[in-house]
This record gives sequence, C-alpha cells and structure tokens, in this order.
Amino acid sequence: MIEDKLAPFLGTWILDTEESDFEQGEPPRSATLKIDENFGVAVFTMNQVASDGEVTNDTFEAMPDGPEVRLGKSGLVDAMRLVFQGDRNLISEARRGGLTIMKADRELSDDGRTLTVTQTVHLVDVASYTNVSVYRRAQ
Repeated sequence: MIEDKLAPFLGTWILDTEESDFEQGEPPRSATLKIDENFGVAVFTMNQVASDGEVTNDTFEAMPDGPEVRLGKSGLVDAMRLVFQGDRNLISEARRGGLTIMKADRELSDDGRTLTVTQTVHLVDVASYTNVSVYRRAQ
C-alpha cells in the first residue's frame, strides 16, 4: 500500500545547515519540512528562514505514484508528479510544457533518522544547479 511506503517519510524534519550544500542561492538560516498523509495524499509543508531573515512558508500535495497533477497558480511550472523509487526514495518532478525543470529526490537513511533532499533545477539554455539539504528527524 502507498500509505505503508509513505509512512517512514512522515513527520517533521529539521534542516542541518552544516551538512547541507547549496550551488544556487544562499543556504537558509533554518528550515523545517513536515510530511503528512491525508487519505493517501502526501502533504509537504516547508517553513524557511532565509539568510536575510525573510520567512517563507509553502505547501504542496500530491499522490505518490499517482497521476501527474496540473498546477495553475505558479507561472514557473504547470504540472507535478510524485513517485517512489524503491523504498527509500520519494521523488517529485515539477514540469513545464512536458519538460522536467525541477527534481527533488528525498532519500531516507537506513535508520530512518536522516532525510537527504537533492534538488536539481534546470534553467533552460543556461545551466543546472543542485542543492543538497540534509534534514534530521525531529524528536
């Protein structure tokens, strides 16, 4: 069942800024990622304090291994999908015009206490950037 595969990812995760590595942008001062499940749908809530103190809160939801979700509110992307790759990786792809422009691979450690998010952004005709965010499970 999808819920069983999603269960190890659920909870609140706190960014370990010392272990994270950012190619694009300044690393945040702090960040949390909360992953909940609502009737088989994964709900991601991100809260971040930027290096300049600006607070950003964002949320999105998608069904793992479900159909691509059409998005209307963002001008950057028009669709998103969320898929499992094995038992330890939960991958989201944000797409525009059928092309993946952002991929986030959330990899769970063997002990389930660390979530490494490798986010790659593809800027068409420019370059690709990868940010690696290491999160620790909140106690």
